[in-house]
Amino acid sequence: MPSLPSDHSRSLELRRSFFPFLLGFMAISLQILILREFEASLLANELVYGFVLAFWLLGSSLGSWLVKKNISTRFSPSIVYYFVLILFVILLAWLRFFRPLAGYLPAEAAGFLPVLLISFLISIFLSFPLGALFVANVHWLDGQLLRVYQLESLGSAAGGLVVYLFLIPYFSNWQAAAVVILLISLPMALASSGWKTKAVGFFVCLLALSLWLFDFPSQKVTWEPFELLASRDSMYSRLQVIKSEEQYSFYSNSLLIFNYPDPQLAEDSVCFSVLQRPQAKNILLMGGGLNGSLELLLAHPEAEIDYVELDPEIIGLTRHYLPRATVVLTDPRLTTYIEDGRHFIRRTDHRYQVIISNLPEPSSAQINRFYTVEFFALVKEKLLPGGVFSFIVPSSENYISSEQAELLASLYYSLKSIFSTVTIIPGDSNIFLASEGPVDDSYEILSQRWQEAQLKTVFFRPELLRSRLNPAKKQYLIDSIQAVQEPRLNFDNHPISYFFWAVLWSKQFRGPELKVLSQLNKIQTFWLFDFPLIILLLTMLILSLRKKVSSATYLLPLWLMGFTTMVTEVGLILAFQSKLGFIYAKISLLFTMFMFGLYLGSKLTQKLQKTDSFKLLMTIQAGFVLLLMLSRLGLSSEIEAIYYLLLLMMGVLGGAIFSTSNILLLDLRASYGLGYALDLFGSFLGALLASSILIPLLGLNFLFSMLIIMNSFGFIYLLVRSSASVR
Repeated sequence: MPSLPSDHSRSLELRRSFFPFLLGFMAISLQILILREFEASLLANELVYGFVLAFWLLGSSLGSWLVKKNISTRFSPSIVYYFVLILFVILLAWLRFFRPLAGYLPAEAAGFLPVLLISFLISIFLSFPLGALFVANVHWLDGQLLRVYQLESLGSAAGGLVVYLFLIPYFSNWQAAAVVILLISLPMALASSGWKTKAVGFFVCLLALSLWLFDFPSQKVTWEPFELLASRDSMYSRLQVIKSEEQYSFYSNSLLIFNYPDPQLAEDSVCFSVLQRPQAKNILLMGGGLNGSLELLLAHPEAEIDYVELDPEIIGLTRHYLPRATVVLTDPRLTTYIEDGRHFIRRTDHRYQVIISNLPEPSSAQINRFYTVEFFALVKEKLLPGGVFSFIVPSSENYISSEQAELLASLYYSLKSIFSTVTIIPGDSNIFLASEGPVDDSYEILSQRWQEAQLKTVFFRPELLRSRLNPAKKQYLIDSIQAVQEPRLNFDNHPISYFFWAVLWSKQFRGPELKVLSQLNKIQTFWLFDFPLIILLLTMLILSLRKKVSSATYLLPLWLMGFTTMVTEVGLILAFQSKLGFIYAKISLLFTMFMFGLYLGSKLTQKLQKTDSFKLLMTIQAGFVLLLMLSRLGLSSEIEAIYYLLLLMMGVLGGAIFSTSNILLLDLRASYGLGYALDLFGSFLGALLASSILIPLLGLNFLFSMLIIMNSFGFIYLLVRSSASVR
């Protein structure tokens, strides 16, 4: 088997083991940065994340399966790595400019099919050579597959830590990409003795510097004809400030946070709820306070307000560009807390007469966590007797489509399961009001209270309220909600509302996305739960009938491991998000724990090589079943360390089963890329199905039950095949 040519290793003055480590470091870093750019540039939610991750794994699988082994003799490692980095810069720039190139306006949502296409192309183009490099590294390292796997896993863990600890907190996404490219290319360029390789390396370094220099200018181009004043990549999102004539708009990952001035939205979010309890002294506002909402709350002279904002950069940018809007933050009756709103609700000892959630609609699983039964129960605990809770969901005043009605019904009945009284104020923004006491939505009462409070409002006025509070409009809204048959409640572990929002979002495009999502919404549980289990069981039965042990005996556990670990990883990350807050920054640390586990598992297996490999494979498979049971119990945990530990252990078992299966497989056929490809293909299916279909439609508890059954089948299959295994 060919190895790395000696002239290359001497010229680089690097040990050959450096390159598989570098592959892992590069792969995880580029993947995280691509995911963050998707989220920031294309309003990506979990559906898009699932596509990007799935296509990435598919590309890696194809690359490791199709690559010819002569790549290891025809190209030096440095040249191949430089090629990947150049491709990464091109694709990163294409992703940022995709919206204007495709004819979309700034902050306009792209259609489902265009997003699907760019997810596929970027992920495949970038991950295919990474998968090919895995096999090439095995050949460069004289066939030491497990050593390459271990080094790649260790490099991935190191890359995740570098991104989490040093890049995300201090640099923008393009700046972080520039640092990663320099960390990879500069040492290779300096160590290279060949002038051509050195020249390519310094060219790649120049590309990295161009990313740094053109980060903000490139964003300004994508926002034309609007004026982009500032952009900050914080720990939580990309924040951008836009000026259009006299109005300032603040965006988070291309999603509008608030306009200033925006009196209509501020009045909607505050007036209907506060006038339910005009004498309220304790008020909590979560998010969106700088659009004028805080000024309205402070107009009540006896009110003391707690204001919770997740991202300190929002306040910092507002202070800089709208100093007048942030004067309210100095009011002695106002206390500002910089933390996740749900975390604050859970930990605070304060109780309130009015709680207002002024957050975006449930367009993603991470926002959806503020619209679940569990969150509403937390809110109820923090309300004083008779207190009122409110939130806003964009809607339509005169027409409620079936898709809109399904979303509203999910939120209405979820709220109704916690509060005895729930009322919805119709309009372009539907205001949900919930309480254990009375809630008044009559024109006469609200007009009288408005006059008594002497509020200086523009849109919340008696002459406009008469039309909005028309009994016929209120009845039409309630009738539309009650017409939904079998409405589904929205839970932390079954986030159905963000799927309903995706169906509603797809309606604005002319492509087939609405039909596809609507059909998925109607699909029966049998086809999502029972049917896949039946297919898996039949496959295992057919393979068990073979008397002779074949490569399929070891490839099936690899595929099942890839599918299981990816679905578990996605499920635990979403559960982490629901219970503990936003994962925009911590996702790299969660990935790191899993990748480090892969390294530990593979290393441990290598030390146990003298044992019966087939019995070890069965033991590891049994471990998967037990760990999945523990993971199902851990889905409701609010202890952060639990999720890191579960992902670490899942990685350990994944690395162990990969190594053991490949040891057995290589005794039958010398194919370095086949096992790796099957592992990645299983992960591809898991990523594709988990976040987009299985989690919103089945829920995490049901999904983990399915994984437990699948892996129990896997253990029984290995138990049956053990009689045919001769070791």
